[in-house]
Amino acid sequence: MITWIPQVAFLSVTSQSQGKDSSVSIYTIANDHAHTNISHLISEQRRRLPEEDALTVARGFVGAYPNVFFHVEKFHLPDFVDAIAGLTSERDYRALVSRFGVRRTTPTFWRHSDMLHAAYRQIAPIEAGLFDYNRLENR
Repeated sequence: MITWIPQVAFLSVTSQSQGKDSSVSIYTIANDHAHTNISHLISEQRRRLPEEDALTVARGFVGAYPNVFFHVEKFHLPDFVDAIAGLTSERDYRALVSRFGVRRTTPTFWRHSDMLHAAYRQIAPIEAGLFDYNRLENR
């Protein structure tokens, strides 16, 4: 169930060729929450249609307020997809983040953050700025 995936996740997929530096591809995973309508700010839960929720995967960066970072080696991508497809609880989500996530407490967090910002400047040199980490989870 994709309800466990936060609104915006940045996914970096690395692949290494023999004798070459690794290349990184960046994707955004957006959790699209379905509603009967969005005309009111209150009582959102009454208008939710969780069975119609969907994930959108877009190349590059969508949004500036990521909730989680995922880093996956290309050959582990099927495992990552299977783990997301098999989510049934908060415990499953925590296991997913433990295996593929880059938390604020991960020793390589700032190196990963710097890599994302460099990739953003390369992908969109005019629009690129700093990501806002106020919504970044650490669960």
